[in-house]
Formats: sequence, structure tokens, C-alpha cells
Amino acid sequence: MDRKSFASIPLKFIRANCKHFATTNQRDVSFSSCSRNDNVKIVVAMSGGVDSSVAAYLLKDLSQKPTGTTEKCTDEGGIEVVGLHMSNWNALDEDADDVVDVSCNERGRGKSQSKTSNISYPLTSPRPRRPSNSTFCEASEKEYNDSQSVAQHLSIPLHRVSFASEYWIQVFEPFVESLSTASDDTKNHISGELTMPNPDFNCNTFIKFGAMKDYAVKKLGANFVATGHYAQLWHRGYDFSTSNKQNHSQFFEWMAETSASLERKVHASLAGRQEDEWLLSNSAQLQNKSHIPMLLAGADRSKDQTYFLSGVKTERLRNVIFPLGHLAKKQSTEPRRLEDASHHDHLFNNVDNQLSVRDIAHRVKIPTASKKESMGICFIGKRNFGQFVSQYLPDTPAPGSFVDVDTGEIVGHHRGSMHYTIGQGAKISGGSTKYFVCGKGGDGTIEDNTVFVCNDTHHPSLYTVELYVDFNAFNWIGLGESINDGNFGHVPYPLLEGRTIELLARTRHLQPLAPCSVTWQNKQSDNSSSSSLGRLVVKFHRPMRAITPGQIVALYAGTDGLICLGGGPIHSRGKSLMECGLEVSLSMLHPSGHNDLSLISS
Repeated sequence: MDRKSFASIPLKFIRANCKHFATTNQRDVSFSSCSRNDNVKIVVAMSGGVDSSVAAYLLKDLSQKPTGTTEKCTDEGGIEVVGLHMSNWNALDEDADDVVDVSCNERGRGKSQSKTSNISYPLTSPRPRRPSNSTFCEASEKEYNDSQSVAQHLSIPLHRVSFASEYWIQVFEPFVESLSTASDDTKNHISGELTMPNPDFNCNTFIKFGAMKDYAVKKLGANFVATGHYAQLWHRGYDFSTSNKQNHSQFFEWMAETSASLERKVHASLAGRQEDEWLLSNSAQLQNKSHIPMLLAGADRSKDQTYFLSGVKTERLRNVIFPLGHLAKKQSTEPRRLEDASHHDHLFNNVDNQLSVRDIAHRVKIPTASKKESMGICFIGKRNFGQFVSQYLPDTPAPGSFVDVDTGEIVGHHRGSMHYTIGQGAKISGGSTKYFVCGKGGDGTIEDNTVFVCNDTHHPSLYTVELYVDFNAFNWIGLGESINDGNFGHVPYPLLEGRTIELLARTRHLQPLAPCSVTWQNKQSDNSSSSSLGRLVVKFHRPMRAITPGQIVALYAGTDGLICLGGGPIHSRGKSLMECGLEVSLSMLHPSGHNDLSLISS
């Protein structure tokens, strides 16, 4: 991507168009004045969905609720819960033509202002016009209104802030730039790479646990930041006893109890596993040292979100709380009544027979209890992915041909290779054969916009056993302090000693974990990247389908993959089974996703 074209968009314009969120984020709605200077302040990220709403409720329930109409607080609990709603995309930025600009909260009120005239956007095709942006704007306002309703229901303050400029620079621009470039690691035309970056990974890394956490701590005075992620954190090394002041006792008692429970789970997951002895040793060394949190999978593995959190640095997880980590999302078939559970048992303890998140939401009458889950990329919403992203590419996507990887014959035509990723259905019209994308031309003799396809979802061209990650692009979590002046204390020490470690990995959200061997090639070779620190080589025990550069590989340890050790973007993949001259049998393959029934049921 031509970064200069992005740089031509003044940040002051982006921020100016976010004025409806207030210049200094002062458009705050407060529903309760109950607060104490000596309370523990927990800022909860509230998106307007049921997960973040229940997370706020669970923490609020730990505190002493106001009584009567005086809103007088007692010392019991000593917790102040505050909501924070963030907006990361401004639909107004999409209108670069000479039109009148109307902010979201002013639409329909007749208020408007003209835009700056010297704005240059990296456009190659007409932008979505007013109806699309208006719909997106209305959806964004609805999310805020839902958050507002929940905050009012819980009697907690709600703040609103926009990180549109940060999101544009740290998430959206790299996303588009990755789409417009392809890996040139390989020379074989079958192995040409189609990249597909993951914006959710960068959003968690740079926005939610970057800009948002900084704002919560520095502007709102948060002691802890909570989100509705389905994950767990063992706050190893945090001394809860020294923080256990009288008016904070209830909160820190819960934190200590949760930490002790997770510690037992970690040791049980690692016990008796020779391949994990290094991790047990590492954990013992860190136990009585500085606060080094360990990221753990959510108890509801069908909702586990550690894959998207694997890019968050260890130090950024300090003072973070995931209240939903031990809960299931789905409503139970025979739910217990809320009053049947002893105080807080349904919230943080006694995982067995607990109420689900939906159960809790309905029983405490949270306004978003029946709200559907939001899916897809946040800045696109329900709009067409290809049409939306094409607006921001530096060049108009070039049309090209679909070529059958077995016969070399042209079987169809496409409007640009950036619309496709490895493993997806090609959707070629006019033919009876169903094709799947398996590669891209890129050897200099075949046009770069050629997309290779195969006629079987389990074709050998889709499978490989190796992938590569730039060493300095991989984020290790929970092993020590991050790299600093040549200090590699955050890296598994067997790798530093030149040894291989046996772990579990996934290359897609919720994909069944796959056994793998991980080594560090810390010396340059013809096939390595230009990184001075070399690369990580992840070799799977079974072939993996549709490994795609730009996507994330997350690594796990423990008998059941309880411990998430981190993640990073895939730089390139190894040779496919087809290139190695190997055939495919279903018994040798690993499921590509949690819904890959063709393999899971085999």
C-alpha cells in the first residue's frame, strides 16, 4: 500500500469528524454519583452486546449497590464500576466527495458543516454513497444507545470515546496494505501467496489493550480494566494480600480465590507431560517474582477468544479482568434460578452447574439479554467486503483468470485476486464443478492476477505441514518480560538453547488444536525472511488445510491447550502436498475449523 496516500489524510480531519464523540471525550453520561476516592475503580469496556453487559453486571454485583434514593455508598466491597463505550470507525470518513457532512448524532436534525477542501483519499472507485454510510452510522449509534441502556439499568456511569484515528493508523491501514501486497517467498507458481490479514488481532493488540486501556487508566483513573472476552488470566506473582485493605476485601478475596483456582488448573494441565517440563520450571521461577500474567483459554471452548488475544503483550494484560472466562455463553436447557445460587457462586466460583451468560442476562433483566451476536469485521458491518475494501486500494484490482491447478486450463474469470483467500470456494459461474482457491500466480512468467483453483476441498494443493513466522513478529505471553536490549527472557528457553518444543497450534479461530513442533531458525538462510532474528518454524504432525499468510498462528501448551503462549502473523507456508508429490487421505488430515465435519466425523 502506498503509505503516502494514507498520510495525505490529515489526522485533524479524522478527529474533527469524530466531534460527536467530543474533542476531549467529555460526552459522558452518568447515571450514578456513587463513588469514593479510595475505592478500587474498574473500567469495563461496553460494546452494547450481551457479553460486555453481563461482565459489567458481574463486577457491579461484587460491589455494594446504592440504597434508597440517597445513593450513599458503604465501605463493603469498595468497588466503583465505570462503563466505557468506544467507537473505532467513523462512517463520515468514507465520504470524500464534495458533499455536506452530517455527524451521526446530528442526522435528521438539520445541522451540518462543510468539509475541508484539500482532502486526498486513496480512491480508485466510487465510495458507498449516503445510504450505506447512514445505515452504518445508525448501527453505531444503536450500539452506544444499548450500552447507555445497560449502564442506566446497572446504575453505573458510562463514558464514550472515539479511537477512530488510532484505529485507522494501527489497524485499518495495515489491513489494506496487506491486502494489496503478496508474499514473494516462493517462486513456484502454485505456491504464490494470497494474503489475508486479521484486523481483530490488531484491534485487540493496539486499540482495546492499547489506546483504550491507556485512556481508562490515565483519563478515568482505572485500577483495573475489564472486557467481555471469553478467556481467563492467571495473575501470577500478584500479591493480593498486601492490597487487601478493609474496604477492598471482597474484591481482592475474589481475585485471590480466582488466581488460586487457575493456578491449580495450570499445574494439572502440565502435570506428567515431559514436553511441558520447561514451562513448569519457567512458571516456578516466575511465581514469586514480578507480576507476569498467564493467558488461559475460556472455560467454554466453543467461545474461547485467546486466538484473537494472542497478540497482546504480557505487560498489557496486567490489571486486566475477564469476568466471563469461567462461564458458558449458551443458555442452559434447565437453568437454575438466580436466587438458587449462593452469593456470587453463579458469578465467579463453582463452575459446575453455573448459569450461562444468557441465563444471567435474562434473570437480571439486562436490556441486551436477547441481542444477537455481532459477526464479521466491525468497520464493514453488513456491507459487501470486496466492494468496501476496493475503495481503499492504491490501484484498481486487476481482473484475471481462474486456472485449474491440475490441468492448467482457464475455468473462469475474476475481478481481482485480493477478493480471495486460500481454501475458500471460488464461486465460478457457469460451471458444474465446485472449485476452491489454492494459490496465486507469481513467478514472473504467469500474470500476478492469476488465481489457481482445485476441484476438491481436500485437494493436496491445499495442505501443508509447515508455516513460518518472523521471530520478532511473534508475541510470547506469560513467560517473562518482553525483549529489551537483547534480553530474551520472554522466549521459551529451550528455543534459546537450540532445541525443539512440542506445542499445540491453531491457524483459525476455534480450529481444533493441532500438535506441532516449534523451532527457532536464528541464522539467515536463503528461505528465511529479512528479519535479523530469523524465523519460527512450526511443523505440524498432520497436514493442515489452507494455511494463509497474514492470518495468525497461536501456540498453546498443556494437555488440553489451556495455556495460550502467544501468536503472530504467518509470513509464509511450506510446500503443499501436491508440490511434494503426495496424495491425500482423510485419515491423515487435521480439521480446518471447528465445523469441518468432513474430518471431525471421520
